[in-house]
Amino acid sequence: MRMIASALLVLTVFVVVTVVTNRNRVELEPLMYEYMIHNFEEDTHARNAVAAILLNYRMYDTMFEALILLTAIIGMKQFLPRESDIQAGKEHSRE
Repeated sequence: MRMIASALLVLTVFVVVTVVTNRNRVELEPLMYEYMIHNFEEDTHARNAVAAILLNYRMYDTMFEALILLTAIIGMKQFLPRESDIQAGKEHSRE
């Protein structure tokens, strides 16, 4: 039962993320890329362009990527057997 619930959770999160991503697809104009490259220091007060873009311009994208990673970790933890499951399997195999 636990594995079925975990699989449904992972599948549900995958479907939700796919739907949200497809509905909110944004293509930036080349003008926007030029703006980010030339004005990132003034806008974000960061010295590193990559950090400025990831943490300020693309903050929500970065947060949702971290959320997906966390969901994957929780889902895999649900699939892995617990210590009590391993012990019960060992005791069952002895009988």
